[in-house]
Amino acid sequence: MKNIKVFALLAALLTLCACNPTPKALQMEGHYTYQHAFNYDMQGHHFDVSESGTMDFYADSTALDSARQVYTVTLPDSSTTTWVFNYISPSRWHLEGDTLFFAGAKEGFRMELIEGDGATELAQKVIDTYSNGIEYEYRFHLDTLTADLLQWSFTYRDGHSDTWRFYRATSAE
Repeated sequence: MKNIKVFALLAALLTLCACNPTPKALQMEGHYTYQHAFNYDMQGHHFDVSESGTMDFYADSTALDSARQVYTVTLPDSSTTTWVFNYISPSRWHLEGDTLFFAGAKEGFRMELIEGDGATELAQKVIDTYSNGIEYEYRFHLDTLTADLLQWSFTYRDGHSDTWRFYRATSAE
């Protein structure tokens, strides 16, 4: 009798599983908001950057990254200057397993200095550096993809890693 109950329970569980197919896999497509900060050194200058923006992923494997970037630059003499850039990067992407291939598209890329004090030649150097490398295809690790969160990470050649968190915007926003 005990074996019949176990068998009946297993049959009921199998029937429930067969009748309730697994939910559709989450898609990356959508509108996301993000805030991110990073820093780097270039030609004797230290850059602390914070950005807030939106990322739109489209089903045709294109994306649009739009951000307000604030740079605080420490110059070699220890003085600082601050710049604000408008950053707009049409991009392309595709996902293979947990690897996200992502690259900007040179056509349509804009990085404009909208506020700033001093060192405008250096600001132009930053713009030129981004413009010249925008089409480089990065391989990000897709850490999380839920209904609310997209998170990816990247490990640089020097061994440090960085993480980006994108929050899916609701249709009411």
